[in-house]
Amino acid sequence: MFKQNKLQKLNFQNLISVAPLLKNIEYFIFYGTMLGIIRENNIIKGDDDIDFLVNYKSKKLLLKKMKTAKSFKINKKVCNKYFIQYIKKYNDLRTFVDFYFYVNDPKKNYIIDKHNWIGNINDKRFAIHFPKKLIFPIVKNRKFNMPKNPIAACKFIYGNSWSKPQKKNTNYRPEIINNKPVLIKRSYLGSITRELKEIFNISRFRKVI
Repeated sequence: MFKQNKLQKLNFQNLISVAPLLKNIEYFIFYGTMLGIIRENNIIKGDDDIDFLVNYKSKKLLLKKMKTAKSFKINKKVCNKYFIQYIKKYNDLRTFVDFYFYVNDPKKNYIIDKHNWIGNINDKRFAIHFPKKLIFPIVKNRKFNMPKNPIAACKFIYGNSWSKPQKKNTNYRPEIINNKPVLIKRSYLGSITRELKEIFNISRFRKVI
């Protein structure tokens, strides 16, 4: 519990420190970060990263801005054309800042996130199409940018039960169908089994280290 509380504070600190660097860049918080801010007015406990969606056209400028933040280092192992992750270490804890670069085609009524949670940027079936009416105009009157309609965006991503806390891969598994996010609910028995597996894996990992 102490670790979760610490991560929550560190992630919020990262959010507040990174957002000012993104001035003049088209971006907004999204995914789990947006969900936490809207649902709990904070970062979700247990989350180890913060999520930004950034216009692909601003990628070079973002890289330049992030170079000024000396404490953040690129995690080259997971980066690709449409996704960049930065790591910041706080003693024995590691936090992550994820940048998803979206494509904004003026001829389409949606933006495209090719990376999302699948990470298969070369297969069009696994790109998510977010309706522009949920995103624009981006709200910029806070310490960090938000989509125009964050509640509708949360519902689009996480379904009608978005306001109820659930554990990814334990209570549900995320999929992409027809370029839309779909959460497949696990059965009660499946949730318990998954939870026990996670506990076992954590216990085994601790023994190894």
